[in-house]
Amino acid sequence: MEPSTSARARVTVTALVTLVVVLAEFGFLTGVYHLDDHVDVQRAASARVQGMLATWQPGGATEPVEEAVRSLSATDARGAHRLQLLTQDWAATLDPAALDRVRAATARLDDGVAAEQDSVDRRASITLAVLLVVVSVGWFFWFRRLVRRHRSLQSRLTAQQVLDAGERRLLALVQNSADLVVVLEPDSTTSFVSPAAEALLGIPADELVGVRFVDLLLPRDVPMLVRLLAGLRDGDQPVILRARHADGRELVLEGTLTNLMADEAVHGWVLTVRDVTDRQSLEQELSYQAFHDSLTGLANRQLFADRLAHALRRRDGATHPVSVLFLDVDDFKHVNDSLGHNTGDRLLVAVAERISGAIREGDTAARLGGDEFAVLMEDADRESAHEVADRLLRALSVPVAVDEHHHPVRASIGIAEAVPGQSTGDEVLRNADVAMYWAKDRGKGTVAVYEAGLHAQALERLNLRSELQRAIREGQLVLHYQPTVDLDTQRISGFEALVRWQHPTRGLLSPAEFIPVAEQSGLIVPLGSWVLREACRAGAAMQKDWQQPSMSVNIAAQQLARDDFVDEVVDALRLTRMPADKLVLEITESVLLDDMEGTVASLVRLREHGVRVAIDDFGTGYSSLSYLAQLPVDVLKVDKSFVDQVAGDTGDTSLVEAIIKMSINMRLTTVAEGVEQPEQAAWLRSARCSLGQGYLWSRPVDLGTARELLTQSGGRAGVVTPIGATPARPGSDGDGALTSVS
Repeated sequence: MEPSTSARARVTVTALVTLVVVLAEFGFLTGVYHLDDHVDVQRAASARVQGMLATWQPGGATEPVEEAVRSLSATDARGAHRLQLLTQDWAATLDPAALDRVRAATARLDDGVAAEQDSVDRRASITLAVLLVVVSVGWFFWFRRLVRRHRSLQSRLTAQQVLDAGERRLLALVQNSADLVVVLEPDSTTSFVSPAAEALLGIPADELVGVRFVDLLLPRDVPMLVRLLAGLRDGDQPVILRARHADGRELVLEGTLTNLMADEAVHGWVLTVRDVTDRQSLEQELSYQAFHDSLTGLANRQLFADRLAHALRRRDGATHPVSVLFLDVDDFKHVNDSLGHNTGDRLLVAVAERISGAIREGDTAARLGGDEFAVLMEDADRESAHEVADRLLRALSVPVAVDEHHHPVRASIGIAEAVPGQSTGDEVLRNADVAMYWAKDRGKGTVAVYEAGLHAQALERLNLRSELQRAIREGQLVLHYQPTVDLDTQRISGFEALVRWQHPTRGLLSPAEFIPVAEQSGLIVPLGSWVLREACRAGAAMQKDWQQPSMSVNIAAQQLARDDFVDEVVDALRLTRMPADKLVLEITESVLLDDMEGTVASLVRLREHGVRVAIDDFGTGYSSLSYLAQLPVDVLKVDKSFVDQVAGDTGDTSLVEAIIKMSINMRLTTVAEGVEQPEQAAWLRSARCSLGQGYLWSRPVDLGTARELLTQSGGRAGVVTPIGATPARPGSDGDGALTSVS
């Protein structure tokens, strides 16, 4: 009210002052206008006197002239009194001279009146000029002030309009915003709730006015909001609150709490929040994915490393060791290659579930990648870790059912123990990895505990793996060839291609030194592919019109499990122009029985292309005599261990005889491996064994020497080891397990 009254008073005073100034100006102008009124009277009186004098005739009455002179004298004109005296003298004497004096005085008086008129006019002009200047300057400043006040008023009106428009816009934004805006009193009672409440909380805004906002929150967030409202802190404070929707859903609200208690228009706390439930769920999901394996749901390598590092930090009085179990599923690559990645993934999920069910509560199970898992056991010594490892092996020993088929699962486990503050997480995990490889070397499906001496062996193994990969890439591998001899004619009927590694520093390495590493690392596939191509190329080069030896190539299980293996063989034959019927692919019994259905299908396709199939080391694997009739094979290779018996002290030849007879009945070609003595060759020939292979005729030799063997004596093999033959280890036959790439 006071600003309004003061404004009206200022307007009233301004109007009054303006009126007074205008009236004063009009009064002053009126005074100037009447400044020469007495001169006009004097002029009129003087003109009357002159008129009377002009119309007077001698003998006429002088009273009219005297009356006119008296009227002129009443005007206080200068010289009027003297004119009156002269008129009286003339009237008394009627002397013409006196009349002339009267007329002359009248003329002088008239000149005086004219001079007075000029003087008055000059004063009036000067006065008007001064008045004009004063009034102009005054009105200039007056109007200037009015303009300033008008502009100030206009500015205030504009500002008020802008403020009103902003408030209306703000109100519209609040009314239509998806964010919930609430004005709270210090006890959290709501005095204003925006319409977004119904969309956000499922409750109309008018029903929330007067309600304590803390009653809408989950109990664990109430103390935090109460503490903020009691703190009276200025500025915006970020808040995350959890509330319950009308339908029972839990909501996560994020926003700001602003203290506007000092603002008279608000006088409260302004809480602005939005629903971030979906966003937080997504963030939690992304965080979970960042630290958990997407396939199994176990912790991933990053989370496992973080927990391991935390467990190994020295704690006050911490004396209990930490144990890490490193688990690797045995032969899992073969599962993927033979059964497909979908089946492999389902097996991994089953393995993860069994690991989670076998470990202690509080232990951390993780999938480190591929078929590698790890378990972190805090406050666990070696015995406790070994007990859990044994429990894991028992849990994994039960076959996993996938698509109505049961698949056996085995795993190798390495255990490493560490005391907090003495080792890093990388060191402990590496030690467990080393122990796991030791377990694989023991025969897989076992548990090994890390020992310091294992570290050097593991590093050597890892280094060998890296060097082998480079050897395959840079062409350090070579093939040697051991002849297969017709026992009746003693002529060479074919060769078996056996891989060697021409190591740049260690010299020529036998397969026994690198094939196990190749099988475990998966390098056996590119290595086997190289052997296949080179053997076909060598076999094609040996083909002559009078000599057409066969070429045998050992095939690994991982190769045979590949979907494109048959195509790879066909391409190798086509590129090298090797006759298909001269290529013999050798596989072991274990490869056949691991995936009978898939293996048989691949072998059938190979035989359709003319390729022959041989079972290598027959009799050393599973008892598969009953399966032979179902298998698409052409050659049966009797293992050296049985051949040794035919010339040994025991002389037990029954098993070898049975194998040879069965092979003959099934129309299979029989090859005796590891023949070293003439007596063995003679017995085998008498038993109707078709072919022999061993040191009796030749050790594995390079390609050039193999060609010389073909040409010597018309291809007739001798008993002397050729020059350049590969020396063999004592007690080995130069082929078989030590020369196979499988």
